[in-house]
Amino acid sequence: MPDTRHPKPEPKQRVTPHPDLPTFWAKTLPDGRPGISVRDHCLNVGCVAEVLIAGLPEAIRALLPTGSATLAALHDVGKITIGFQAKCSQWLTRPGVPEISPGRIVLSVTDHALVSQVFLQGVLGGGPRRLWAVAVGSHHGRPKGRIARLPSSTPEGLGPWAEANRRQLLEHLGEVFGPLPVIPPDSRLAPQHSDLWLLAGLVTVADWIGSNESWFSPEHGLTPEVARQRAIQALRQIGWPGGKLRLTSFRDAFASRVDGAFEPNPLQCAVAEAAESCGMVIVEGPMGCGKTEAALFLAQQWNVSGRHRGIYFALPTQVTSNRIHRRIEQFLRNTLSDVASLRLAHGNAWLEDDFDLRLTPAFQHREARDTDDPYDNVQQARSWFASAKHALLAPYGVGTIDQALQGVVAVKHFFVRRFALAGKVVVLDEIHSYDLYTGTLITALIRELVNLRCSVVILSATLTASRRRELLAAGGVTESTAPDAYPLVTSGVGGGEARHIRPDWASRRRILLRPAILPDEQIITELLDRAERGQQVLWIRNTVIEAQEAFRLVCGSTREGAAPVGLLHSRFPFQRRTELEDDWLERLGRNRPGDGPGSILVATQVVEQSVDIDLDFIVSDLAPTDMLLQRMGRLWRHERPSRHAREPEYWIRLPTLPEDGDSTDLKRALGRSAHVYAPYVLLRTLDVWRQRSEITLPTDIRPLLEATYAEPDSQEPETWRELYQELEKEKRVLVANAEAATGVLASPMLRDQEEVLTRRRGSPTTPVLLIRSITCGLDGMTRITGLDGTQMDISDFEWRRSSAKFLHQWIVRTPRWMVPRDSPEPRWLALHAPFGARVACLRDDGQCVFGEKISLVRYDPRLGIFTELTPQATPRAWKEDDDEFD
Repeated sequence: MPDTRHPKPEPKQRVTPHPDLPTFWAKTLPDGRPGISVRDHCLNVGCVAEVLIAGLPEAIRALLPTGSATLAALHDVGKITIGFQAKCSQWLTRPGVPEISPGRIVLSVTDHALVSQVFLQGVLGGGPRRLWAVAVGSHHGRPKGRIARLPSSTPEGLGPWAEANRRQLLEHLGEVFGPLPVIPPDSRLAPQHSDLWLLAGLVTVADWIGSNESWFSPEHGLTPEVARQRAIQALRQIGWPGGKLRLTSFRDAFASRVDGAFEPNPLQCAVAEAAESCGMVIVEGPMGCGKTEAALFLAQQWNVSGRHRGIYFALPTQVTSNRIHRRIEQFLRNTLSDVASLRLAHGNAWLEDDFDLRLTPAFQHREARDTDDPYDNVQQARSWFASAKHALLAPYGVGTIDQALQGVVAVKHFFVRRFALAGKVVVLDEIHSYDLYTGTLITALIRELVNLRCSVVILSATLTASRRRELLAAGGVTESTAPDAYPLVTSGVGGGEARHIRPDWASRRRILLRPAILPDEQIITELLDRAERGQQVLWIRNTVIEAQEAFRLVCGSTREGAAPVGLLHSRFPFQRRTELEDDWLERLGRNRPGDGPGSILVATQVVEQSVDIDLDFIVSDLAPTDMLLQRMGRLWRHERPSRHAREPEYWIRLPTLPEDGDSTDLKRALGRSAHVYAPYVLLRTLDVWRQRSEITLPTDIRPLLEATYAEPDSQEPETWRELYQELEKEKRVLVANAEAATGVLASPMLRDQEEVLTRRRGSPTTPVLLIRSITCGLDGMTRITGLDGTQMDISDFEWRRSSAKFLHQWIVRTPRWMVPRDSPEPRWLALHAPFGARVACLRDDGQCVFGEKISLVRYDPRLGIFTELTPQATPRAWKEDDDEFD
């Protein structure tokens, strides 16, 4: 096997700098003088591109055109234009620079990426081959269009002179890296242009690395041989393309000090069988059956075979990403054959101390070695992958689905994400949890991943047959028949027929159901009685305000010392939420004592999925069938020697529906839940569940799902059909909006930030920094006192990670209507807090003060952020407030 971690490009003939090529600057020095030349910078970037290409799997290299390194080297050829060069006034005084009037300089085009694309369009000709120039023109993150043109208002000053010098540089770099591509982008990959944007990602990443002065100092006149050696060393220090995995047994891959050996169950054995060929694998299995481990073992097999490089594990939320991150760390330590990077990738990942790990295989000695090898020394320093822009480029990553989706929507640097994911095994977990908007984007993502020679593993406990068929079709897999079996493993490759593997799942679990109209008093009495008998019980509400109301009612009815009562939702400051989650995950987790006291937890959707808690009894608000099943997955989750309950029991609180009335009356009867979930789906769910007194898992999962999401029944009431039409109309809008968001050449680029264009717009919120006090200093420092009394001096002028991390402890996402629009935004806050954040000081009575204004917001460490408004006076935005995608 060739050594792809330390690639050695084939030697080229010795090439010296072009003797007639004037020195144009590419970057200035700190003192403003011209620094590294365009020629030398382009040479460095081209050499980096060569090494990047050598480290890619063979299937990915085949997507790139011959001449990719040459195109990458020419990314800054557009800097050879008077408009750009005149930005450095000292350059104008150099010998050999033609005289040009100040007026011509002001009017000359300065966008060097645009000039690069226009120049290469001319060189590549008028046919589809010139599309490759789009990749070069996009290297600052934003495409210049399918065909770029210089604006008529800013013509190029001394255009013929600059063009002649650009031609000289083209000739010189062609001698070093070879000719430009002779074939156009593959028409079979249009309109996605997967190969074009793969090249754009390569060019941009090569430019980022080639611009790093730690590896490429601003020296002049480097030979290609020296530049190549520096590129190899730079990529070696970064860790590109990353550590290889070794072949292990299933039990060794997941062995840990806590749980010991891990024996595969029938579903996991079936997934291992699907590893015979790369492509798509959809794993449908009950909650808590080990789908995560099955997906990782599958990814291991494909990586060991050499057909893939790396893994990205995508989840719905930041919280679930953080939890899976720890499990994947242990998996990699068990399976790595050499050092590799593991990156946690989401908007707040940098708050975690272990968000960027350089992992050492478990069998290797882990102490630092005394060596001069920079590859070893860099392990003691911050990884190159620590930058948010570089997150997905790490060989192994865990994060939110949004990070991957930004590869298919019109955000800045979308193509870097495509390049980062190319050739990896991408795992999409909890795929059922997304609405139609995000689901449409996921379909587009799968199509693109398959084009980029990825293998895609999709995990779900509650997937309908129609959605499975859609996902397979996105990967080019045909499913002629839809089996009723559950669990089910489905695999296939593009252009082929789906293969179904039916695991021999003998385990069956009977759960008692009580779907009924249940008053608060009855629920609370039942919760208290069970908790006092030693049971761990859970009440799941659909909105934050309902969860807070329920918590208050339970606390008001509980005898002092009878049973601990807790509340979990996302409207706590980060520090307090982490504290509460850690407490309840330990209290209700796998290793909780069987003979301890009972407890009552009230929560929102934050405990619905990817949370390993084990309850004896659950009460849930009415929610769509897939969500009810997910919530049920927390009930009797683990085998225990004994429990304080005879059987698992699950209550579903049903609304009182009017006998007469229109669709508005139905929505009103469904309450706040109708603002969180589609009213029609809630009614179908109610109809499917209300006559059941028990359910058997996993046997009944598929019939319940299919019955809920089947085509409308002709016997349904007229009011239900009205709600169905409303749902269909909303679906069409969401699909159209999602498809428009993927128009990367037609849509304006938005900022490169989590959840931009990847989630349906919900109720608007504002991040609020909730603190005790602010003391302004005279030295540009502001002293902040946190809710726990700790203090830190925050600079008004210099960003510091420790300061930002301190402030983020006290950030809470707050409904926007609660926050005064004209509340102050101090400089230190704008520098260290999320975009648009506001600061509020907490008074002793719990009221939050924004500047001089006492707001509607109150805070209690047990309740979180809340308001004392009556339900009738509550704005509609608050009624829509939920934790579904926190």
